[in-house]
Parts: sequence; structure tokens; C-alpha cells
Amino acid sequence: MRADIISIGTEILMGELVDTNAPYLAAQLPPMGIELQRITQVSDDINMLAEVLQQASQRSDLVLTTGGLGPTDDDLTREAIAQLVGETMYLDTQSLTHLQETFRQRGAAMPNANVKQANLIPSGRSILNARGTAPGWWVEKDGKIIVAMPGPPGEMHPMWETEVQPQLRLHAPGTVILTRSFKTHGLGESALNELIAHLFHLPDVSLGMYAQAQGVQVRARVRAQNNEEAQKLLLPVEAELRRLLGDYIWGVDDQVLEEQVGKEMTRQGLTLAIMESCTGGLLAHTITQVPGSSHYFKGGLVAYTNEMKIAWGVDPALIRDYGAVSPQVAQDMARSARERMGTDIGIGITGVAGPEELEGNPVGTVHIGLAHAGGTIHFSRRYPSQRVLVKQRATMQAMIELWNLLKGKRDEEAGV
Repeated sequence: MRADIISIGTEILMGELVDTNAPYLAAQLPPMGIELQRITQVSDDINMLAEVLQQASQRSDLVLTTGGLGPTDDDLTREAIAQLVGETMYLDTQSLTHLQETFRQRGAAMPNANVKQANLIPSGRSILNARGTAPGWWVEKDGKIIVAMPGPPGEMHPMWETEVQPQLRLHAPGTVILTRSFKTHGLGESALNELIAHLFHLPDVSLGMYAQAQGVQVRARVRAQNNEEAQKLLLPVEAELRRLLGDYIWGVDDQVLEEQVGKEMTRQGLTLAIMESCTGGLLAHTITQVPGSSHYFKGGLVAYTNEMKIAWGVDPALIRDYGAVSPQVAQDMARSARERMGTDIGIGITGVAGPEELEGNPVGTVHIGLAHAGGTIHFSRRYPSQRVLVKQRATMQAMIELWNLLKGKRDEEAGV
């Protein structure tokens, strides 16, 4: 089965809204053996929407749409689908009753505009929306399936999980597509490609690479009749990738670096404090995204000026002699954070986020200090000059260096 995904809404094309629905749905299809052909974004224009729907239905067996099911005049997904299949909409009394009950439970009168959300066509059926007023559509005609779902992720995700996905499994082919992503750090795409180039030509496995903020990810993909066969195909490839890449791999699939770090901090019974400058609190935010991080994270200081660095314990002589953006100051920030908060590990970050250079340092210069019982070390990097990227990359690099330190401690425990 081949599929198209269509994200509908002028606000997406204008950059006012980031489309998260398409990536979510794209990740749901491979385990069902459904091959995604294309993702399209289209505005709230009936003619353009009808054209995109026609092209998608010619190319694929399944068309999934999100958005355009609201009550306003620019919500035109139902109208476009009706136009595509050549059918006239009618008012579905069951859907209308559900809509009226939804508003009654909210203690509000239903506006007349919402009546259009109860429309249906003969070849379609309504899909329950447990979180909103817009029911979805399931349309089957001429061997094609069109599924229209609401745009808000809080409505679309539950509808997919409880209503759409179970039905699609009945139509999906008896094959599965299994994907495993290996998350790496410390190697660029070119260097990584040289190490694993021979694996790109395996007959039963599709291999790919793409760069992310946390490093380059290597994706291995296999297709088989069932999950067990897919696992057998994937197992030797995974073993070879782990042999070739070793410690460059920090995680797989849905694993997140801050979660991995948190688990290892907890396992080793260690605590952490940080002092950050150019990242402006982003490192503390990232660390505390993990539930339970209070077990190992004591706190963070945003020392954005030299005065605040000194106030929080950084040696003013280091700032005078080497500048605020220097390895020496980064290390002293880490030391001070560790000593002030009484933790096992301290991290310090100082750099130039931009848009102008500082103390003769070009934009993108970052120094990271790491203080622990064994001493204090630093890492210097130069990132692209966009302010947001500098902050993101510096934060991820700090997490990676912390991960490496924790891994080294773990290896010491194991006698490696």
C-alpha cells in the first residue's frame, strides 16, 4: 500500500504554524507496511486543494489529510473531497447530534456555522473526534481510501490512534517496514560515510544518514512479511554498525540524549550543577525536560555578564587576563558551579552567540568547561554564526561531553 499525506492550511505555507502532523503520521506508516510517497502542504484554496487531492489519489492507494475540517468558510477539506469523488454532501443526523451534545457538555450553544461539520458524502463515514468538534471522514471509492483528520495535534493524534490506525491495519498489506535509527556524535557525515560505505549496497537493507542537532543519525530500514523476519534482517546490520561505530553511538530510535544522561547520572548516584552564559539557560531547560531530573540536577546559574560571573565565584583575574570567552573562564565557571552547589559535576559554558564578535572572538565560538573529582577539562568549538544554532549546538555539545564523562566512569567501574 502506498500513501500520500496532505497538510492543509494557509497558515502553514505562511510560516505561522509548523506542521508537526505530517512527521507524526509518516512515522506511523512503516510499521504497517505502508510506503509513503509524498508529503504535500497546501493552502485553504478549493481549487488547489482539489488538484492536490487528485494527484495524490492517482499516485497512492491511501491519502491522509489533516486540517480544513473546522466550521469557518476557509475550511474546505470536505468540499474538496466531495468534488474529487463527484458526490454531493448531505447533513448526517448522527454527526449533528454528536456535535450538539459536545456543545451542551461545554455549557455553550452551538453556532450555526458548526452545522457544516456534520456534513457527509455517500461513500464516506464519519470518524469520531473525542477531543473536538470536527469529526473526520473515512472515504472509500474506486479502490482508494481517503482519510480526513482535524489539524490540531491534540485532536488528530487520538483520532489516529483509536479510530484510524486500527481500521487501516485491516487494509494494510501483510508486510512490515522496520526502521532502526542509530544516533551518533563526534563524526561528520563524510567521515561516517567512509566507515559504513560498504553497507549501503546490502540487498535487503536500505541505509541512510542525516544530520541533527545532536549529531548524525544512521537509519537502517528493512521490509519483510512480519516483524520477526524484519528483526532477523536487521540484526546483523545493527551488529556491524555497532562494531564499526562503537562509542560514537550514544542512542537508538526514540532515545533522547538528556534522558540517557539522566539515567546514567541516576545509576551512578551523581549530582550536577551548571553555570551558563551564551546559552542563556537553554542547558538548564534541556536537562529539566526529563521527569525526575531533580534527583541529580541541583540547579543552574545564568551568568550573562562578567559582573555576575564574578559574583558567582569566577576568578576576576581569569576574565582580565584571558577574556570572558575563553577556555580558562569556562573551566572556572564549571568549578565554581560545582563548589557553590556542592555537586559531583559542574558544567560551564561561555561563548559568542552573535550577531557581533566579542573580545576578538568570532560569532559561533564556544568554550565548555567540565569539572569533576578528577579535575577540570574544557572543549572548544566553532559553530555556524546563527544565534539560535550557536545556543542549540553548544547545549547539545555540553550534554555530549557530559555523556562521555559518564561513560568513562562507567567503563572504569566495569574495568574496561
